[in-house]
Amino acid sequence: MLLEANIRKMLVNGDQWATWSGYHIPISEQYFVIWTPAGTSMHWKPGTWVSHKHQLSYFWPDAWYTIHVGYNQQGAFLSGYCDVILPNSDYTNNAHELIYTDLYIDVVVREDYSVYTKDHEVFARAAQRFPVVEQARKQSFEVLDWLEGHAKQWSGPFTLIPRQLPRVDFEQLSPEEASASLKTVL
Repeated sequence: MLLEANIRKMLVNGDQWATWSGYHIPISEQYFVIWTPAGTSMHWKPGTWVSHKHQLSYFWPDAWYTIHVGYNQQGAFLSGYCDVILPNSDYTNNAHELIYTDLYIDVVVREDYSVYTKDHEVFARAAQRFPVVEQARKQSFEVLDWLEGHAKQWSGPFTLIPRQLPRVDFEQLSPEEASASLKTVL
């Protein structure tokens, strides 16, 4: 069975915005993938719901972003969401918890692969209240532009993300089986 992990999305003021559980797919030591099957409870500050889509979440140590990709019941791409975040070096393939601090601006990839950015005004308000956000302004917007460009071309970190999953029951596999299965579509 795959190792379970909790994902925690934090705000810069230290409040937890979201948490959910998933499973490590140990595909690499350079980046870390968490599988969250449909039917998982998603606990967000505004409320809790049960996810109707499957999700892969990607984490890179010391990167300024994380990427979450949703898939339908048959494993076809539904959407992508790229959070610009404060870098974190604590990610591993055996971490029981992956925590990231959101910097509010995001890149969104729609089902038709069109791309847009959002929450610039939220970032601006946060930068007025929290020095860490203002200090991260230049890097945050550079990363936002970089992610947007790569999302439009499905290049850079997106080359590690399948457009179609080979299966939707990774949680039932061994780590070796899950990793091998996901590698078949990369």
